[in-house]
Amino acid sequence: MAFLNPLFLFGLLAAGIPLIIHLWNRRRVVTIDFSSLMFLMAAHRENARRFQLRQLLILLLRMAIVALIALALARPFLTLGLPVASVRAKTDVVIVLDNSYSMAYQDVDGIRFEKAKALAIDLLETLRHGDSAALILMSDIPNPIFRQLTPDLGSVTAAINDATVSYRATNVQPSLELAHEILAESEQLNKELYLISDFTRNGWENWSRLLNRSGARVSLIPVAEGEAHNTNIEEVRPSNQLIGVNLPLQLNVTTANHSVAPLAQHMLTLFIGGEKQKTVSFSAAANESLNTTLTYNFSTPGTHIGYLTLTEDRLNIDNQRYFALDVIGEVRVLCVGEETEYLTLALNPYKNSRQQSVSVSNQQRDFLNAPPTADGLRLPTADTMILPTQCTPTAFESFPLEDYDVIILADVPKITRQIGVRLQEFIRHGKSIITFVSRHSDANSYNSLSDAWLPAQLGSPLTWTPPQQVRAYQAEHPIFDIFPNDGFSAQYAPQFHSGVVLRPTSASEVIAYFDDDTPFLVERNQGTSTVLLYNCGLLRQQRNTPSTGAGPSRGTVATNNLLVNPYFLPMLQQSVLYTAIANRNLLTWSGHVGDTYTARYPLSAGGKASIHLKTAVDTPDSSGLGAANSAVIPIAEDGTLQFQRTEHPGIYQVEVRTQDRLQRDFFAVNVDATEADLAQIPLQQAAARVGAQTTPGTETEGTTVIDDAYNVKRHGREIWGELLLLAVCFMLLESFLSNRGSHSFQGSGDNPRNDGALTVGET
Repeated sequence: MAFLNPLFLFGLLAAGIPLIIHLWNRRRVVTIDFSSLMFLMAAHRENARRFQLRQLLILLLRMAIVALIALALARPFLTLGLPVASVRAKTDVVIVLDNSYSMAYQDVDGIRFEKAKALAIDLLETLRHGDSAALILMSDIPNPIFRQLTPDLGSVTAAINDATVSYRATNVQPSLELAHEILAESEQLNKELYLISDFTRNGWENWSRLLNRSGARVSLIPVAEGEAHNTNIEEVRPSNQLIGVNLPLQLNVTTANHSVAPLAQHMLTLFIGGEKQKTVSFSAAANESLNTTLTYNFSTPGTHIGYLTLTEDRLNIDNQRYFALDVIGEVRVLCVGEETEYLTLALNPYKNSRQQSVSVSNQQRDFLNAPPTADGLRLPTADTMILPTQCTPTAFESFPLEDYDVIILADVPKITRQIGVRLQEFIRHGKSIITFVSRHSDANSYNSLSDAWLPAQLGSPLTWTPPQQVRAYQAEHPIFDIFPNDGFSAQYAPQFHSGVVLRPTSASEVIAYFDDDTPFLVERNQGTSTVLLYNCGLLRQQRNTPSTGAGPSRGTVATNNLLVNPYFLPMLQQSVLYTAIANRNLLTWSGHVGDTYTARYPLSAGGKASIHLKTAVDTPDSSGLGAANSAVIPIAEDGTLQFQRTEHPGIYQVEVRTQDRLQRDFFAVNVDATEADLAQIPLQQAAARVGAQTTPGTETEGTTVIDDAYNVKRHGREIWGELLLLAVCFMLLESFLSNRGSHSFQGSGDNPRNDGALTVGET
């Protein structure tokens, strides 16, 4: 026997109340001997005994009535193999149906999800009138089709038939917790939770044991059979975050063979703009990941969308990987300084400046025409991308800046008030600045700009003997991601003999350091503008040096060898391209299904954005964006746009109207590659973690549930009604005995307590 409302068992304590009252009244009786009545004792002894027996029976009946009512409120039920308990009890069922994308795997006997749906429907068919059910579709988040138990089993069956595989990964814990939450509100005898899944291991990671808070009987029903064989594209990484027109782009593609068998002659195909561009074949050993490099040149600027595909297998959802790449076109740079010919040549080695002819040393020309360095560094050739122009600091005060994207301040000795005003206005328009400072820079004039836009304050000059090298930098930063992962090669590392103390502002970030932890490169972002501050000079400085003659003479010595170093040209060009992309807001976003897309459109604050699924694997209706495959999302007052309905992999197009211009951006959404590994968790281990029982083989036969095997567990009977009926019978009997005793006393005049004593104080 068990109880559905065990707390009401405390009501059994109330059964002692009649006994307490009885004992209390007996203590109030006072017996006084009265000699003249002592001879009546023999005559009334028999009546007194009969009356005491009746009173004891009435007391027991009253106690039993209270106890039966308490037991009935506790709702006891019998589950033993007794004839009275061999009735099927009402049952509440919650089915957790795994619809993560691994359930789309094609087994020999069919698709796993279709088998799971058939088992779920068979489970519902074992239920009868009065039973209730609920359905939860499980992926990395729970999707409750019915948040409460419903007796409309036909609607639950229809929801199962309409269910489709999602593009999400698996996380078992949240769905099971929700199922227990639903079943905890059930008041039925039988509460059952069924998890139908392929039990891939990735869905059971990052959490331990789950408590059975509802007290339901948990059953695990697997649908996967045999060893699974699957391949997928795990990642697509461009070799360089800054991509330009006519610059070779290398796409590093990681593929994986999740199988105990080797993989032979699989095809990897690259599509750009919907057209096939390249196809390569590869082979992989069992459970091996491979890296494949594809090279492509973009001939036009702008955002280019594409995807890669693998040869079809039994799970095709993970065989496609989307990407959106922003290709930089022309970047107009204004080089401000007294000597900037070397800058214009470094930014565009194959074209002269538009204002001045280029005059460089033979050493610089040899460097620009040099082959790849020994450490594998290859110099980009941004000959058609970066268009530099020269300007002196004096001419800059009245120079037109509307057509320029980036300004480079090359050893400008002093920032005058007029120059500072023009630079501040340039930043206000979303443009970017690159500044080179040295020990000869006027610290006071520069520091007056640190509150407005300069990344750091300049301190006292520094001299290094021996010279410093760049020791540490953010390897993932777009400026440095083209360099080897182990840092600047010691053989080719630039040498720095002098610099200045830099104190970065709170709004800045240090990107690279010298050996002594002095900042080498500091970055500050302000709105859509980016300011880079390099702690090195570019001019050839004058200082006194001893001569071999009778007295001292003056000679020229460089404060560093950066200009003739193999790292200067790529670092400078990467800096320009990075700042140009930053102020154009062209950095693409890429995420997984279910991630929230976030972007900023400050010029369209309070407006709306139209988001359209441009490229998808499956039919448009499955994108989650509606029949038109698009959605209109409001832009917050601070210019932030957030889009959460990324339920379908593909390329999404964002259209935002900014003033009189329509801006289009693209972002890619892909499936989570962890779901592609179909290795399963042992069923007994999974059952131990959720307090479940695995389904015996006698209960399922292929994809069919055997009805009798489930219903035999649902036998049981509530007996609260019988207990209440018995309590009513006892109440009638107690009433009869009480009334009969009262009438007998009034009719006969007998006093059962008159046994030779006078009772005083009896009520």
